[in-house]
Amino acid sequence: MQKLIVFTDLDGSLLDHHNYQWQAAKTALQQLQNLNFPVIINSSKTSAEIKQLRKQMNLETPFICENGAVIHYNKNITELSIDQSETKLFAEPYQKVRQILRQLQNEHDYQFTGFADMTAEQLMQATNLDRTSAIAALQREATEPLQWQDSEANLEKIKVELAKQDLQLTRGGRFYHVMSPVNKGDAIQYIINKYQQAEPATDWLTAGLGDSINDIPMLEQVDYSVLINNPDGNRPDTSHINNLLITEEPGPAGWNSAIFKILQNITGKDNG
Repeated sequence: MQKLIVFTDLDGSLLDHHNYQWQAAKTALQQLQNLNFPVIINSSKTSAEIKQLRKQMNLETPFICENGAVIHYNKNITELSIDQSETKLFAEPYQKVRQILRQLQNEHDYQFTGFADMTAEQLMQATNLDRTSAIAALQREATEPLQWQDSEANLEKIKVELAKQDLQLTRGGRFYHVMSPVNKGDAIQYIINKYQQAEPATDWLTAGLGDSINDIPMLEQVDYSVLINNPDGNRPDTSHINNLLITEEPGPAGWNSAIFKILQNITGKDNG
């Protein structure tokens, strides 16, 4: 028996990049639920943010937050529950990351603003998030998003300094993210293994959908890779990924179309 695990980015993929709406993907999400194919959010967003969205989307599956740094799941991976009982931290904790950033900023006078430096109101202005979502975005476990306000030369310098502390700086949709050297690809392998252990007789297939450079490690490891069209034209290099599907439509509309194409390929039927 074949089943599909769908790993998905949020901003610019399952969520519209500008208004954060996901309803254009509702029919594909419903079809995946009807088929009992798990949808695993794999995002730079925090646990608090993702929990809010999962309730709206009626998702009760594991999820990956903060660019692969943290996984929340049930001990029985296939058990459906809003309350995830297990947490896997792949990275240095948030307090350690902030401590290192403060030290580097004091030593080199780098110009940047981290989430820890922002109030909820300031974050709302920077992102168009509502207040509830902004507060949730500030509840971090392992990574620090930055607004970089310095030169490209200093950006390269801080990357070197962070590497000395076993941290990396990666570009997301709106922000740079400082974190331990983990990524979305590392995290999905952990979840895939959990599903395979839970249902060893199942032939598990995987799909990954994303739009940014930090989604590449995820797209490199799945059976069906989907690059969601970015209306701003900022497309990462995916030339090394075989059989990549690039959507015509951006955001959740492109996500919706891509899922139905994948399902048709797997089932041989038009699932729309």
